[in-house]
Amino acid sequence: MRRFTVTAGRQFVVLVLAAVLPATRADVPAVTAPRRDPADRVLECTVGIECQADVFSRHTGSGVVISADGHILTATSVVPPGATQIKVAFPGFVPREASLVASDTSLAVSLVKVAAADLPFLPLARGLPEIGCTVFTAGDVEDSMRTNGRASFSRGIVSGIYEVPSGPEADYAGIAIETTAAVNPNSDGGPLVDAGGAVCGVITLGVRPLRWQGTAVPSQVLLERFAPFATGGVVTPASVTVVPNDLRTVAERFAKALVGIEVARRHPPESLPLVSWAEYRRDLEGFDDLSAEQQEVRFAEYIAILRLMEVNQLLRRPAEPLTGVVVSPDGHVLTSLFNVGVDTAFVRKTTGKPPVWNVHDPLAKVLAASQGETEPRPNPVETITVILADGSRRQARLVARHAPLGVALLKIEATGLAAVDLADAAASPQLGDDVGVLGGVPGGRPAWTLNTGIVSAPARNRGFLFQTDALLNYGNSGGPVFDRAGNLLGIAAAPIEPDTILGRIVSMRQLMTWTRAPNSGVGLVARADRIRDALPALMAGTSFDRPPGPFLGIEADEKRAFTAALVIGRVVSGSPAERAGLKAGDKVLELDGLELRGWNDFTDRLSACKPGDRVDLAIQRRSSGPRLVINGRDIETEADLQRLKKSLQPGETFEGTLSSDDVRTVTVELGERR
Repeated sequence: MRRFTVTAGRQFVVLVLAAVLPATRADVPAVTAPRRDPADRVLECTVGIECQADVFSRHTGSGVVISADGHILTATSVVPPGATQIKVAFPGFVPREASLVASDTSLAVSLVKVAAADLPFLPLARGLPEIGCTVFTAGDVEDSMRTNGRASFSRGIVSGIYEVPSGPEADYAGIAIETTAAVNPNSDGGPLVDAGGAVCGVITLGVRPLRWQGTAVPSQVLLERFAPFATGGVVTPASVTVVPNDLRTVAERFAKALVGIEVARRHPPESLPLVSWAEYRRDLEGFDDLSAEQQEVRFAEYIAILRLMEVNQLLRRPAEPLTGVVVSPDGHVLTSLFNVGVDTAFVRKTTGKPPVWNVHDPLAKVLAASQGETEPRPNPVETITVILADGSRRQARLVARHAPLGVALLKIEATGLAAVDLADAAASPQLGDDVGVLGGVPGGRPAWTLNTGIVSAPARNRGFLFQTDALLNYGNSGGPVFDRAGNLLGIAAAPIEPDTILGRIVSMRQLMTWTRAPNSGVGLVARADRIRDALPALMAGTSFDRPPGPFLGIEADEKRAFTAALVIGRVVSGSPAERAGLKAGDKVLELDGLELRGWNDFTDRLSACKPGDRVDLAIQRRSSGPRLVINGRDIETEADLQRLKKSLQPGETFEGTLSSDDVRTVTVELGERR
């Protein structure tokens, strides 16, 4: 992403400042680059680019060499129409001057040329890659060409192929290739390279709010529509057989049960005003009459408000359909509770509606209005619509929710639907296993996306969730997560913490309070084995706002919560723990004779028990001297004696001993969590 944003309006410009690419005769075989290590080959053909667009900004980004005589393909966000002083940084700290050959903002690409011969280059791919295929990205991220002498490099897969709308960063609208490979600031203009060594796309800034992953304009589209390529004067690769990721085969099976979900709330999704500099400047009255210094101030104001709006938009729900998966042929649909939960909207106290933002307002005014003129109110769900694979739409009702798992069960009127049978497919996640995450994307080719990763933690949140590094976002939240063997491991949970926002603009400092944003690399998934156990109750209409299961009634000592010691900080009044005589300060050593390795181990093993089970806890308690033990109970206080009296039956006899051992066993009958 360039440092400053200046995007021209939709237009088509061809500037013949250098010779066009030479035509290739039909009887001449296509030229292919020699097969080498992908990283070496891609990096020797990736360059950094900077240019001057106008008096306000310098554009920077990446490009890829596509001919031996120095033609370089890049994005209009890097080299816009009319750009001057184009400088290209080649690997090994080699600078070259370039001239603009052609620029087409409707395709978001520019072609520049340096004076050279026998340069290493990457050919252009004529077809679209398949979802699941390995791809690579490279780019001048953080000015790596100028500091390290070569671009950054990343490997991923093609995660989606779908239509993108035009936006302030790029005018291109049409089919795009999405990837899980890294796309960072200054990656735009760089290549998306397939496993055969061909450029299958040019990285652009056409990021879809539903997904927030890197996208590229396909080379196939450029070969068909970009004027310099119209004569066929480009180098194309020989046919290469590319094998998709084998998780794709599994994905195709789960995709049959995938559905879209539209959720209408009282206040609709909010789209912040993201405008190009050309649009912003056009609405500035008297801009041309300002001094150069005043114009620079207005440009700086534009950059500040635009960047704040861009980041705040990330925290807002998109207006596009979300994802769910059918789990019964008669229309039960699982999705994430995040997708259908009640939101909070910040509304004006005078109107009861969210504010309407104006990018021409000073930044301080926008933040002040956001904080002082609004108040939080519930933004409840009003209707839920499920979109089936055939495009038909069915009204849905929320049957039940499971807050600890972060899932919701919907019901539509239907029969004979393709469904995932949790009783047969659900399995427990294993650390390090490869996983795939499906998301729905209407109009895609196909109508779903695939992100991949591994199980990075098999149990989180008392074993209700597991963690993955597969990218989770608004689009695939609620989608199925599976392994290579075809097991359903879970349902993708909320992609963001603490929550989305609507009606409020938060400052950069406040943004630091978000613990997890979409595509942060840490995603949580509701475990399918736990969903399977809860599904009958959910289908019966039972919701769970707290973790179901056994209740002990102790809390950790916060001062030592992150140490290996399991020290009790508080005992809940009236709880099973209090009735058994547990006390604050007790150190829990064992559960039913097995040594404990920490609080997570303790809670995971305790959650496997049932209400009414009796468990033996070995605890260590400091004492000032020998203690009286009667019927296995420690009698150290008057309260201990009263509990003993209540537990005795008429005529019951007992024996007591004095013990100086500070480790004791306490038997607890577990209650039920409510």
